[in-house]
Amino acid sequence: MAEKIDKHELNEPDKLQLFFLRVRAFAEKHRARIYAGGGIFILIGLLAGGWYLYRDHYQTSAGKVYNQIFETAGKVGSPAGDAAAIKGYKDLISRYPRSRAAVTAYYRLGNLYLGRREYDAAISAYQDFLRNTSAESDLMTLAYSGLGASQEAKKDLNKALESYDLAIKTRAAPSFEALNYSNIARIYEAKNDPAKAAEFYRKALDKTTDPLMTLYLKRKLAILG
Repeated sequence: MAEKIDKHELNEPDKLQLFFLRVRAFAEKHRARIYAGGGIFILIGLLAGGWYLYRDHYQTSAGKVYNQIFETAGKVGSPAGDAAAIKGYKDLISRYPRSRAAVTAYYRLGNLYLGRREYDAAISAYQDFLRNTSAESDLMTLAYSGLGASQEAKKDLNKALESYDLAIKTRAAPSFEALNYSNIARIYEAKNDPAKAAEFYRKALDKTTDPLMTLYLKRKLAILG
């Protein structure tokens, strides 16, 4: 048997209907503000979408230029293609200074300048890379190693030791432990500290699996006694 409906309930206005009536009245009263707010919301959405598309195009364009330079330099080879590669990377950095490709270009420039024995230019390029790259970059270890090698070539042993030490503390350092320890050992050897040099040569020997590297490190330890 159906439940008996109270007379009061029959006469009570529909609550949902009243809600929509109030919403309509509010909208009519504040129509100008609602339109303005909606327009601002749409404008913000358009600006955000446009910025995303611009940044995506910017990064993609820079990446294409970087790949072209890298591939061309690889085909020509070093040292014949070095000057052209240096010019290409510098142009890329100038055109797309905020791109990921520009950051990597700094690293490539450091390597190229180091190979050409232009140590001041190499140091500057490596430092630019390290200032702009992410702490998660796997290239940080190699960049610090390149920086240290450039400083070592200039006989600035203290700065070289600092750079090699920073290389050990990077995220990708475990993949280059033998190289990093060997670099540090060589600096201590140059600083006439045979005990510290031997300590780090032993560390390098424990980490290497390369037969030639193993032979080199054993010879160094034999010389140092």
